Amino acid sequence: PCSRARARPPPDCSNITWTFFRSGRVRHTEEVRGGRVRAGSDKAERMTVARNCSVVLRALRVDDAGSYVCVEGQRPRADVYVSVLAVGSRSPVSQLRAGGRLALSCVLHTYYDAGSCKPYSSSAFGLQWREDGHALPARGTRHQLVENGRCNITLVATLQPEDDNRRWTCLVNTSEHSQAAAVDIRSSFLIQRRPPAAPPTPPAGPCPARPPISRIVLVVALPLMVVFVWLFSWRADHKRDKTPAVSLRLQEVHRL
Repeated sequence: PCSRARARPPPDCSNITWTFFRSGRVRHTEEVRGGRVRAGSDKAERMTVARNCSVVLRALRVDDAGSYVCVEGQRPRADVYVSVLAVGSRSPVSQLRAGGRLALSCVLHTYYDAGSCKPYSSSAFGLQWREDGHALPARGTRHQLVENGRCNITLVATLQPEDDNRRWTCLVNTSEHSQAAAVDIRSSFLIQRRPPAAPPTPPAGPCPARPPISRIVLVVALPLMVVFVWLFSWRADHKRDKTPAVSLRLQEVHRL
């Protein structure tokens, strides 16, 4: 959003600029100039400008996490901080079976108040894995959670037959919202069993027995599947608080 969106009648976006900054690689780019998406932007095919001068970004990627600034003329109007929650798996296909080990990673890529991901932070983001809506402890009889930080947690589970149609959920919490966003993954078993044995008959010749085939396939495209949801917070007119409190919202329509 941009603070000009409150203006009536709809504002003239010809003097609106949107810039993007991503930490880590120190990348600063101009995404919108004169109310139009720049053709050279790597987001050009996924970004449009709304009538109220806001921008709409579709098909979010990890690289979209960062700070977006709306500028009217030479005056900054609003800062938008976009975070992306990514869930995926690199488990080999040979492990996607009953008795195999499934590893699901959940990572929050964030720019705003990134220090909240540090273990020493008191006002932090928090990730949690759930099984069919129930919170999973750090260690169970057939699973364990491996934490690589407040914003990076991996679930490692030994798959059982009852995991058919199991719902695994990665939940992100903030200091202000107990459930800011969540990503669900469902698994489904496809099992081929050996047909009932026919009455014994003298063998016509050597015929090797065919072992039963048992395999599990995740409904989502694993192991290369990555699911994204996004959150954003903003500060209008660059009025920044001194506290690191996070204000995050989940939107069904990806609009800044």
